[in-house]
Amino acid sequence: MYKPIVILGPMESESALLIQRLENRIEHPEGAFTFHEGMIDGWPAVICRTYIGVVNSAAAAALAIQKYDPLCVIIEGTSGAHNPALHQGDIVLGERLVHIGRFFTPHRDAGEGSNAFKWEPHGSEIATVDPDRETDVLHSDSRILTAAETVPYTGGRVLRGCIGAADIWNRELDMIAHLHQTLGTDCEEMEGFGVAQVCAMFRVPCADIRVISNSEWYPKEEFNEKYGEQCQMFVLEVIKRMIAEKTLL
Repeated sequence: MYKPIVILGPMESESALLIQRLENRIEHPEGAFTFHEGMIDGWPAVICRTYIGVVNSAAAAALAIQKYDPLCVIIEGTSGAHNPALHQGDIVLGERLVHIGRFFTPHRDAGEGSNAFKWEPHGSEIATVDPDRETDVLHSDSRILTAAETVPYTGGRVLRGCIGAADIWNRELDMIAHLHQTLGTDCEEMEGFGVAQVCAMFRVPCADIRVISNSEWYPKEEFNEKYGEQCQMFVLEVIKRMIAEKTLL
């Protein structure tokens, strides 16, 4: 039997449809998580709702890797646009993944206030990558992204880009523009970098695939859960394409 593909979705609106599509589904509780085992087009797959946040998703990824020794891990779901060229329904394939919540702040005396635009980003120590070097950028597996690029999609654009992650929901346009300009972020979410960091530690291929569900650049483009469902269906087709082409084998 082939190694399973693990798919992680933070919210119910980012995981429920995929769970429903599993054939011969069996539930396995593990602590706060439930892993749904089954088959997609004859290939073993495991789907888990991680709940929102970097720690939650990283914990779920670590458990899944230890329990299933997966072929790969895919984290998918919604995101807020940083790039003003993106709109609801567009899909960003995380060629680059950055953490947008780790900074060094310069010294300021009492009463001098704070200026987030002067904060300097710093990387993450990932022992198995290089214990003597911090890593500020991680990457989705290019083979998974190549498979994703061949999947037909009518809900918007599909493009490779930079996905930022942290336990924060930015709604200040000046800060959004700052992150887009300085770190190159196209969108933000709250899980991807944590999953990618765990996968790097265990040397497991991973990919972050996100749909734009909201954009502060456009007042009418408020958060809508339906885009999470749209992303799930796209990811399902990506997985089917990977199975048909035996991607990663």
